[in-house]
Amino acid sequence: MTTIRFIREGVEIQCRPGENLRDVVIRENLQLYGLKGMLGNCGGAGQCSTCFVSIEGGASNSLSPLTDVERQKLKSRPDNWRLACQTLVKSSTVVLTKPQSPPSNLDKLIDDSKNKKLPK
Repeated sequence: MTTIRFIREGVEIQCRPGENLRDVVIRENLQLYGLKGMLGNCGGAGQCSTCFVSIEGGASNSLSPLTDVERQKLKSRPDNWRLACQTLVKSSTVVLTKPQSPPSNLDKLIDDSKNKKLPK
């Protein structure tokens, strides 16, 4: 098992390596979508670009490589953003859901999260 630390929610979730990040978020009843995504998302096909997540802590090798869909949809987004529906979890990582609307205390949440060691 591997661990995903969700910064905004303040929880750590266990999953199997190779699981789809969107599926994990939905299974655990976490809120992945902003208003636009709640009103109409593509169900995980990578077409609506509403399941943005930000990978914090520089652990990009903990996830599958960018897909062609992500390369197209994330052109003007920060390098650490991913589409949850296109992302497979390989090892423990730290995730911020809905990075397009960050919480006002984001820096503190990230610092606090980085100070806790993730289980392997």
